[in-house]
Amino acid sequence: MDILQKTFGRYENEKVTEIKLINDNNVAISCLTMGAIWHQFLVPTADGGQKNLLLSFDGIDGYYSNSQNICKSVGRVAGRIKNASYDLDGKHYSLPANDHGNTLHGGPHGFSTWNWNYSTSSNKNSVSVIFQKKIDESMDGFPGNILATIIYTLNNNNKVTIAYSAMDGKTETLFNPTCHVYFNLSDRRDLTTHELQINSSNILDTDNELIPTGKLIPVKDTPYDFRNFSNVALTVGKVHGLDTAYVVNEPGQGVKPIAILRDIESKRQITINSDRNGLVVYTPEHIEGENLSFSRDKGKPANKNEGIALEAQMLPDAIHQDNFGDIVLPRYSKRTYRMSFTFKQLPNDEF
Repeated sequence: MDILQKTFGRYENEKVTEIKLINDNNVAISCLTMGAIWHQFLVPTADGGQKNLLLSFDGIDGYYSNSQNICKSVGRVAGRIKNASYDLDGKHYSLPANDHGNTLHGGPHGFSTWNWNYSTSSNKNSVSVIFQKKIDESMDGFPGNILATIIYTLNNNNKVTIAYSAMDGKTETLFNPTCHVYFNLSDRRDLTTHELQINSSNILDTDNELIPTGKLIPVKDTPYDFRNFSNVALTVGKVHGLDTAYVVNEPGQGVKPIAILRDIESKRQITINSDRNGLVVYTPEHIEGENLSFSRDKGKPANKNEGIALEAQMLPDAIHQDNFGDIVLPRYSKRTYRMSFTFKQLPNDEF
């Protein structure tokens, strides 16, 4: 196990540090202090090199000239909050709006906009980077002051666990963060050889602003059915891109995966676990920016649908829906959520 640290650049006159965690199998992840970004997920290749399974930018400016939250930590609340407001215990709270009058991914000054303090830790079988930030309501516009902690841990089972914690003070607030991680497991610049399985029988019905209506739509007999492995690119073509919230059948960290993404050509696979009840799947037609280091050939135009975002979280706009889950962080309390991503190189005869 090893931990490496180096300067990644500067953003808005602040130094950005890259922290690389390496396990005993030559699998590594790297994270950036700015935005608590998950920058790389490196796995061994047959030629002795390493393959990055994430969409990544060469420099920090690439992440912030892009509006698609590439691999950033988003919070306090992932997804949209309708009308940038909510009522709780007889009080009305207004939030900063940044998406058609709604609050999206923590608003304009959410987790992804801050340069986080960090420390590291290690033991025989795992290595971690711990990001921490005191965030008060004057910084992001959410009520209450919190101490937020994001811990990335890589172990010798090639499992990456991300733990999000918040401790609150005198005012109750909302807490439902995620990592807006984008995957491409293949050696191609598209998703044509990717298959996805999701432990979900329903998706959320949404309005034209992608705000949930409260209704569930069964996936059976629709293109959105990933209960068994289905080709991602074929589905994307049928529905003109995914931006879809799946209702997890049996949430619970380690009990049953909420999703499995695999590439049938390279035989690489990622298994996703989460303790929350939602998985938002997003496939933008194009990734913004010109310095994407993933697999884009320099000087050539980008392909369509280069990556797929898999965002484990409590269902979007839960504060307005009684059956979507509890995202309230009570006064003087702490809440922790976990998600994990486990890499496996499948045998050649797997399919």
